[in-house]
Amino acid sequence: MKITIYGPDGCSNCSNLKDKTQNVVDEHGFDADVVKEGDTVKLAEKGIMSTPGFEIDDEMVFTGSNPPEAELKEYIEERL
Repeated sequence: MKITIYGPDGCSNCSNLKDKTQNVVDEHGFDADVVKEGDTVKLAEKGIMSTPGFEIDDEMVFTGSNPPEAELKEYIEERL
């Protein structure tokens, strides 16, 4: 599984979401790679109007929010 967090470099909300997502993956032993994509061209290609964007295996799950870890866990479990 590949989880991509989309947000421009320097976006603390986006970096925070990446860190929380990595914590969830580590804590629950999910087989997932968590990466952050800061390229604004790629954000535009994905149609992200509000950051951060959260994608699992090329499916955009949500944009513009930073949910709690429990909710992130649910999103990941739904796609296992």
